[in-house]
Amino acid sequence: MSSVKSLVLSDWRVMILAAGFGTRLKPLTERLPKPLVPVAGLPMLALSLNRLRKLKPRILVVNGHHLSAQLETFLEQSAYGFQQTEYLFEPLILDTGGALRNAARYLRGSFFVTTNADIVSDIPLFEAVAQHLKRRSLVTMLLHDRERYNQVEVDCRGRICGFGRSRAAFGNRILAYTGIQICSPLLLDLMAREEPGRPFSLITFYQRLLAAGRLDIVGHVVDTQNNYYWRDVGTPDDLVAIEDDLAQNISLATRLGVV
Repeated sequence: MSSVKSLVLSDWRVMILAAGFGTRLKPLTERLPKPLVPVAGLPMLALSLNRLRKLKPRILVVNGHHLSAQLETFLEQSAYGFQQTEYLFEPLILDTGGALRNAARYLRGSFFVTTNADIVSDIPLFEAVAQHLKRRSLVTMLLHDRERYNQVEVDCRGRICGFGRSRAAFGNRILAYTGIQICSPLLLDLMAREEPGRPFSLITFYQRLLAAGRLDIVGHVVDTQNNYYWRDVGTPDDLVAIEDDLAQNISLATRLGVV
């Protein structure tokens, strides 16, 4: 684990996927890009930046589309201490896979992490990174058990078997993707075969890799029911629930950098 903790000094990168319209959060997203919608008085994106800066990635990449100028200005004016910050405007939303392919020139390090901009979580990365490096995985997706979202099938060895599933084969589990993953730069080489500027889904791309026989797309299971916090910020009701959680749990608010 000590070698993994040296990741704070290593050449790794992180990308925050932030280009969506935030349709379910209207009317808030009619005047703000979704990552800047306030949570407990701070832009949602600031919660991710507060956590990630403590791990000191070499490069932070953020993509955007809707009300892009606001997002770009926020990143330019925010002092979060990243060595290098790159903002990538997408004239056409490239979806999760296309966004990574578009950012490939900034993500080639020892590994890179991606996280969705619309989750609020205190899930740590060290243990998942340790697993990822030990197994030499192509992708390590952080998974949890949330009945509302469960669609990822995982076998007893932790290998991902498929997506969009409601029932598992004997001995397997159906879990949910947290929106956080750790990736080998080899993934970018595989994506290089995709047409530049063409939108495509990361999950669809992974399904094609699984169909081709890849066994190195794996899951790392975290307990967000008891040990860690996780919420998807999809609707106004989700925002209210998160703010209630933070108001009732000062320790959580501190971990997330809200107080």
